[in-house]
Amino acid sequence: MVTPESKHISVCICTFKRPVYLQRLLNELACQRTDGVFSYSVVVVDNDCNKSAQSVVESFRQASSLEILYCVEPEQSIAMARNRAVENAKGDFIAFIDDDEFPGDKWLLTLVTAFHELKADGILGPVLPYYETPPPQWIIKGKFHERPSHETGTVLPWPKTRTGNVLLKRDIFNNKDNMFKTEFGSGGEDRDFFRRMIRLGFRFVWCNEAPVYESIPPSVAHDLLCCDAHYYGGKPV
Repeated sequence: MVTPESKHISVCICTFKRPVYLQRLLNELACQRTDGVFSYSVVVVDNDCNKSAQSVVESFRQASSLEILYCVEPEQSIAMARNRAVENAKGDFIAFIDDDEFPGDKWLLTLVTAFHELKADGILGPVLPYYETPPPQWIIKGKFHERPSHETGTVLPWPKTRTGNVLLKRDIFNNKDNMFKTEFGSGGEDRDFFRRMIRLGFRFVWCNEAPVYESIPPSVAHDLLCCDAHYYGGKPV
């Protein structure tokens, strides 16, 4: 079992101008169960050179005992923001979660348990849709926002990987060549990372019991309605 005196998780969040979502995520992270088997802290990387997330972090810091580090990556690049997060992470593990997502209270505990049971270098979990307002039933039935899932213990090939919900060994990044490639500034840096790591022999495994939830705003459902109406020559309701 993980021992509390030796195992620490740095939860890394890269954010850009989503203060309401970031506030919700930080509030949920403050409620994580550890059951005494690990400790954790948070690293927030603001990818806005104007530091738009700073006030959210400072307000959270004053109200919570959870350790949180705020830093800025001024150049607009998700790959550079992820690298900044890794550079500031102090844990034995690094967890990535997106700023428009939020976890249940056993998220980290479930990932850590799976890590040791499944003997992996990283554990990935589901990202499930969370509708901010109830969508039309046809959107739910069509599973438009659902992503592929797998049985717990499935070893993942790189095309099925992402960083929206993942726990990684910090040691992976001891080799600087294993950082996220900055040429993938606007996306794709995560799958490229997993592709390279799998080629090096690292093993990434799925845990279906450790979901996080991604916000789906009403505007997204409206866009689907518009696309549907355009396809059939009608008008969205």
